[in-house]
Amino acid sequence: MKISNPSGWMWPAISILLAILWLWTLLRQHRKYPPAQPQIHGLTHQQVEVEDVLKAVYAQQETEGVLSVDDLARSVGLPEALAKQAMEALLAFGWIEENAQGGMRLTDEGKARAQYLIRAHRLWECYLVDREGMPLEAVHAEAHRREHDTTSDELERLDTELEHPAWDPHGHAIPAPSCQVPSSPGRPLAEEGAPGRHLRIICLDDEPAPLLAQLVALGLRPGVDVKIVDRELDLLRVQVDGDVIPLASAAARHISVVPTPALPLELGKLPAGSRARVVEIKGGGQHQRRMLDMGFVPGAGVGVVREAPLGDPVEYTVKGTAIALRREEANTILVEEVESK
Repeated sequence: MKISNPSGWMWPAISILLAILWLWTLLRQHRKYPPAQPQIHGLTHQQVEVEDVLKAVYAQQETEGVLSVDDLARSVGLPEALAKQAMEALLAFGWIEENAQGGMRLTDEGKARAQYLIRAHRLWECYLVDREGMPLEAVHAEAHRREHDTTSDELERLDTELEHPAWDPHGHAIPAPSCQVPSSPGRPLAEEGAPGRHLRIICLDDEPAPLLAQLVALGLRPGVDVKIVDRELDLLRVQVDGDVIPLASAAARHISVVPTPALPLELGKLPAGSRARVVEIKGGGQHQRRMLDMGFVPGAGVGVVREAPLGDPVEYTVKGTAIALRREEANTILVEEVESK
């Protein structure tokens, strides 16, 4: 009789068993001693891991509108059984709740904590690059270590010291305090890479770090314009500053882009009935954040609705919301005019 080698299944099975035991222990602790508020200082290892799951759940709800164990399992890389246990841990913290139909959604406390963690992480990334000189590919892990143990006062002092940046070094928007995390309308380069297209990189994924280091070494950073030279089944060739770079399609999925504007215009100078796409926001960090919170994210579509009787303010639509801006404010938003459909 042939006896199978146990090494192929034993260690994965032990890993799953340990993870189940961790979540079971965590749930028992919180059911026995439910905290009124999650601790900030002195976080346990378990709490940090649950907060990481919370951020994944927040991203899932923002993009898909619903919370699903299956989707969480895919996004976090957990088996379905462990994803279900993770949801139960979030319930124990009071960060998600069940609705009348049996579905899950984030509580106000859960949203606030997720937004706080994302804001802290991105501000720390700015600090690590700008003040400590860390390379872009190294800051994600260090910012993750610091984000969970940063108090509100410490975070606001950090924000002030950095002069309220609107984007982290990877190109992700930094939310204002207690505000929703602005979403990016950028698309993966792998999906937008038709030959001849001119595109602008707006953000890079934080991970995996070795791939990020390679992309940065090739000159692919937020704000850089690229031209698609040609593409094959699993390969893109992009032109950057005159050099043609071969780029695997799998790597190109970690680069978000928007069309490169031919001639940026000030939004306040467009007449009623015009349609445009946001290219850039001028001004200081706090002003940029305010515009981002309204939905004026690079790549977002904007419609000019009508002017007030005296010509100011002007009503615009962005992401389905009507917003009135003074022309002075609107002119800080650079756009590319597009044809109406």
